[in-house]
Amino acid sequence: MLARKLQLVNRKIALLITDKVGTMGCAYLFVVLALISFPEAAMSHDPLKIVSWIAQTFLQLVLLPIIIVGQNIQGKVAVQQADTDRETLSAIREMATEIRDLGRQHNRILADLEGR
Repeated sequence: MLARKLQLVNRKIALLITDKVGTMGCAYLFVVLALISFPEAAMSHDPLKIVSWIAQTFLQLVLLPIIIVGQNIQGKVAVQQADTDRETLSAIREMATEIRDLGRQHNRILADLEGR
């Protein structure tokens, strides 16, 4: 019981954080935050510090929200495609049923004509 409640709380926290971090506004904020430490890395003239700043500070910090935004967009597109596919398949099924029914009617009419 306690484990289930804890799991629910963890899910809510994770969703809240994902909703807030997964925005372009957050990405822009992270760019500004990352750029604060850039002058120190650049002035060090130490390639290791510069590469470290790029990889660990800029890329990780900035790409995280951008990736989340992209995944959200891809998810919405996938849902729209699934809805479209479902509607198309339903229409095809309905048409196939109508064609089958017309075929049966056709066969009955032919049988009636042959019986005369």
